[in-house]
Amino acid sequence: MFNMNICNYGVAIGRLVRQPKVYENKDGSHKILYTLAVRRAFPSKKGKRDADFVNLETFLPADSPLEQSIYSRLQVGTMLAARYTLSSSSYTDADGEKRYRVSLLTQSLDFMES
Repeated sequence: MFNMNICNYGVAIGRLVRQPKVYENKDGSHKILYTLAVRRAFPSKKGKRDADFVNLETFLPADSPLEQSIYSRLQVGTMLAARYTLSSSSYTDADGEKRYRVSLLTQSLDFMES
């Protein structure tokens, strides 16, 4: 397995909701944002199993071509397993308010169907 803090780790298994958004950085690296619809483990009062929409992100270094990554092969509706770690950050918005953000940073991504 890869080097990570197992206390700060999770797995989201779900279907890709929309095509990933890809942002290219000045240094040639990429930031990729994508969303999975993950079914809840318990039914609602009406007996229906709702889904949560989980936003994840990943970074590809400049020496990892996007066209050769798994992210170039994703299709809406694909069942995926995303292993992630939590990352928190803070910033000051335009009104001077301090804001906090928690991100799910993808460590690995696997197709769950052939």
